[in-house]
Amino acid sequence: MLRRCVFDPLPGTGRWAEALLADGNIGIGGDPAALLRRLRELVRPGGTMIAKLSPPGSQSGIHTVRPRQAGLTGDWFTWATVSIDDIAPLAGRSGFPIVERWNAAGRWFTSLS
Repeated sequence: MLRRCVFDPLPGTGRWAEALLADGNIGIGGDPAALLRRLRELVRPGGTMIAKLSPPGSQSGIHTVRPRQAGLTGDWFTWATVSIDDIAPLAGRSGFPIVERWNAAGRWFTSLS
């Protein structure tokens, strides 16, 4: 397992079997299209990208947010949300023609390849 910034140079570019965006991390950087294009570079042909998405009927969008916990407030940053309803066209434009969607325990997921 590799834990680094996906936008930095990474070993094995184009040879990864899979990439996992856990817990809504398709929102990293506030540009899901750029993130998916980068993952397309990292994942080999036939490889898979898995992500958790917002539920059907929710609105995809770009937001400015900041974390708050235990009385501490972090800096503002850009975050995006993607609805399960919007993933197929976004994935296709990013080089992932095959899109699977499913629900488990009240959460929505996609597998792109």
